Amino acid sequence: MKQNSNDIAEILRTAMIGSAGALLFLLIHSPLPWLLGSLTAVVLVRKFLKLRLKWPVGFRHTAIIFLGAMLGTSFTSGTIKEMGLQFPFMAASTVITVLFCLVLAYFTVKHIKIDLASSIFGSVPGGMSQVVVMSEETKEVDTTTVVLMQTIRSVSVIFFVPFLTIHGIGGDVRPSVSPHVNSADTGSWTHYALFVAIALTGAWVGRKVKLPAGFLTGPLIAVALTMLTGLDAPHIPSYLIIIAQVILGIHIGRQFNPQMEGKIRKLGFYTIGNSLLLVLFSLIIAFLLTKWTPMNFTTAFLSAAPGGIAEMGVTASTVHADLSMVTSYQLFRIFFIMFAVLPFAQWGVKRWKKLAKTA
Repeated sequence: MKQNSNDIAEILRTAMIGSAGALLFLLIHSPLPWLLGSLTAVVLVRKFLKLRLKWPVGFRHTAIIFLGAMLGTSFTSGTIKEMGLQFPFMAASTVITVLFCLVLAYFTVKHIKIDLASSIFGSVPGGMSQVVVMSEETKEVDTTTVVLMQTIRSVSVIFFVPFLTIHGIGGDVRPSVSPHVNSADTGSWTHYALFVAIALTGAWVGRKVKLPAGFLTGPLIAVALTMLTGLDAPHIPSYLIIIAQVILGIHIGRQFNPQMEGKIRKLGFYTIGNSLLLVLFSLIIAFLLTKWTPMNFTTAFLSAAPGGIAEMGVTASTVHADLSMVTSYQLFRIFFIMFAVLPFAQWGVKRWKKLAKTA
């Protein structure tokens, strides 16, 4: 009983720290204050105050399911048709981005004493949790190095991209406090219950069939398919979107392990530098997309940016970019990396090690 009370107290303390950071970032007009503020507060408290911050993984799963469902509400029959027209550009931009990541991985190996396999797994923008799982299944890869590189890359991109979008390329875009989603103005309890059931079913199926980021992509796809039937989504209260961002920010902040500080000094400079180069490279791809497609520059940049579906989707909603297009590009990239790039990398690493032993 006492242990349960201590756990609850630690969870409440973690929530208060994350919320305080989010409110501070809101006051200083930071981009994505709810996500970045809670993330920053948790990282700093763990680093300097050495506090133990407990955060159940179920909170993260709930927030991810909610954000996945929110992203799914942006799809209509018109956007699906547009996605079909955009497919060649999705494929081309994804392949070019992956090739650039491989070049950065090779460059990192040349300057830091880590193996190429770990550098490749640490450099590809395929979703941290999924990449880490696959690295654990590949004994030739140093999982600790992959976790560190993916964490630094994810946090760097989560800061770089929203700031650049809102204060740089956004021009006259006015960010809203909470994201905008396509939904009906009102909804009955049965309407809400229906969409909750659809999202939960999507999450269950996504995990069952081992979709990449199943808790996110499962509800996203399930709700998107529902929207294509012509059914309107119920109104999503802004406070729920805010809570989901704070929960996700706290979770990401806890992934940054202070005990890795020794390795951070070795890898941090190059990983942050590579992340910045990747973001700048995404700007070039975005410029080309605006020449070849009807997308505006903000939508094109968020579509090409090497962030996660949830983070880039929230940013797109905040600046009123084309949410369905951004989600489509991000979804295509994570599926391509998880089902093509990483399995091929696994096979290549094992094959190379086997040939090296027999040589």
